Amino acid sequence: MAVTRRVELSGVVQGVGFRPYVYQLAHRYALKGFVRNSSVGVTLEVEGKRYVIKAFLEALQYELPPLARIDTMESIETAYAGYAGFEIVQSLTHQNKRVPVSPDMALCDNCLSEMHDPDNRRYRYPFINCTDCGPRYSIIETVPYDRPNTSMRFFTMCEACLKEYTDPFDRRYHAQPISCPECGPTLRVLDTEHKVLAEGDNAVTLAADAIIEGKIIAVKGLGGFHLMCDATNSDAVARLRERKHRPAKPFAVMFPSLDTVKQSAAITLQEEKLILSKERPIVVLKQFKIDNSKLTISKLVAPNIDRLGVFLPYTPLHHLLLEKIKRPIVATSANLSDEPIIRSSREIIEKLGNVVDLLLDHDREIVNANDDSVVQMADDQKITFRMARGFGPKSIKLPFKSKKKILAVGANQKNSIALVFDDTLILSPHIGDLNSIEAFEYFERTIETFKRFYDFEPDIIVCDKHPEYETTKWAKQLIMNNPPGEPLLLRNSPSEQLIILELQHHYAHLLAGMA
Repeated sequence: MAVTRRVELSGVVQGVGFRPYVYQLAHRYALKGFVRNSSVGVTLEVEGKRYVIKAFLEALQYELPPLARIDTMESIETAYAGYAGFEIVQSLTHQNKRVPVSPDMALCDNCLSEMHDPDNRRYRYPFINCTDCGPRYSIIETVPYDRPNTSMRFFTMCEACLKEYTDPFDRRYHAQPISCPECGPTLRVLDTEHKVLAEGDNAVTLAADAIIEGKIIAVKGLGGFHLMCDATNSDAVARLRERKHRPAKPFAVMFPSLDTVKQSAAITLQEEKLILSKERPIVVLKQFKIDNSKLTISKLVAPNIDRLGVFLPYTPLHHLLLEKIKRPIVATSANLSDEPIIRSSREIIEKLGNVVDLLLDHDREIVNANDDSVVQMADDQKITFRMARGFGPKSIKLPFKSKKKILAVGANQKNSIALVFDDTLILSPHIGDLNSIEAFEYFERTIETFKRFYDFEPDIIVCDKHPEYETTKWAKQLIMNNPPGEPLLLRNSPSEQLIILELQHHYAHLLAGMA
């Protein structure tokens, strides 16, 4: 006898191909019902024989899409509905937002293969993506993660893309950044006077040739611009150091392939897995000298140290560029000292017009800046120096529920923020040192972004005890001068209590190590 079971799931279950996965699984088990996104995760109802539903729910947890993660799954038997089939229904919106926002991910192997296929309509398309890869956090304004809530809302899908987007059996079903050469963002090369010099594939060729010639190019990535030059050309690297006023701090290097990495640095199996992972972080390796002059990294890239930060192309544009250059390139964040990574060509020209020779730009807006993650292996343990693209935002399911909503605002250096609500902890990507007005504005913008994601207003703000930290000053500016021992109140709402909790940062380090 058929029964109906309602299932509520939370975790990383939106924007990762989860609904079409459920749809295909339900069809495999001949179950009826529906699946939809909600503000807390995914809701589904399945109708069929009990033992079939049990098998379906077991398979649901062990055959997940590459980027999906289930944190909680609750199911109850409900009234028999008599569904005619199984379908994906429209998302529900609700004020109680709880869905973790997914990080940006590197180009997957399937998309890379399609990009290299001359018979594919996305051949050499620099914005190819699917539900297993591509931009997420960097383009989203609020949840649920639907196209109207992203910077892709400015691009109207063509008929072919719309067909893929609406087909639950297609890898691009509800891939919000879906596009193609007919309907997607456009690529262009600009000079520092905003003049367009080339577009499309010609733009890639022009930028690649310029790097080979020793020029410095600003290239738009997922979460911001990189400054790029030939890492084997000491004159080009010296010019970049001189123009950027960065005399010795090491530059990260993007390599065309893992084989070329192995010609410049010693690499263990664990380090190889990190370099090839879907997050594509910068991995700090032990550098060594080689005889192959065509691939010898300039000594000016990482002077006076035996370490090298390496990573592989992670966007389709990076792949197209490196395939033409065929040598390692410096890929360092485009920013002024103590300022966040730059997101727009206008700002590049305004602030770094005297640093770059050309810009490789496109018109898909970066909503949320996000730098590259930096990691290193210590024996068999991964040490994270900077948690950003690929890893952040990071959601952690807690073994308890917090009665209060907590915002931790971090220290003055290497800043990031954290939110706690219910049994969820959210870590923002790396924000950086708060030594400039621009960096502090980025800090405030990040707080507003995460408050918007989760309809979040804190009951408690945790800050450092250091009275001169900008984050501590920011927290204390939210409250009125209260008599000692009295509740601290929001300045604009005397009826609402806001607790400020100060914590010494060395003690915080100790707790982090224990955790």
